[in-house]
Amino acid sequence: MIQGLILAAGQSRRFGTDKRLALIDGQPMVLHCALKWLNVMDDVLVVLRSEDIALAQLLSNAGVACTHCSQSDQGMALSLAHGVIETANAGGWAIGLADMPHLHASSIRAVAQASRRGQIIVPLYAGKRGHPVCFDHVFGPSLMVLQGDRGARSLLHTHAEAILELELNDPGVLFDVDFPEQLPFLA
Repeated sequence: MIQGLILAAGQSRRFGTDKRLALIDGQPMVLHCALKWLNVMDDVLVVLRSEDIALAQLLSNAGVACTHCSQSDQGMALSLAHGVIETANAGGWAIGLADMPHLHASSIRAVAQASRRGQIIVPLYAGKRGHPVCFDHVFGPSLMVLQGDRGARSLLHTHAEAILELELNDPGVLFDVDFPEQLPFLA
């Protein structure tokens, strides 16, 4: 089974405040995004910072499973590795970000359903790569030892032959919120 893994342990430095709490349709962005994932996947885990006790409770109250990464301040890759270690028995991981409120639920489903043995599924919109990215379980050991702030980008380079690009009609695969001025454009 493919595990949904949402990375939500970033520091929101460019945003200025904790963007995970920015309201989208009356809900904190991280909850808005996580519920979308839960609508199309059986197993979803949100990776939070170690101090995110109240946020974990909010997500848990909505039925969203969470884990805390004590090394999240050392980069996105460590949060990703933590999530993969926590779900090591998964058949693969559809990895997304908690700041992508425009991502269609159907795109999450399409990427997870496209999963194939030994492949990495990468969604495209207008020829550009986006998220979520789905890694087959054979990449688990490599995902578990990632370091730095580039996530799994290094695996995309070293395993380019394993990539299956999936063109989707969803500009949301490219749009993550980095700055407060991007919020008024959310509908």
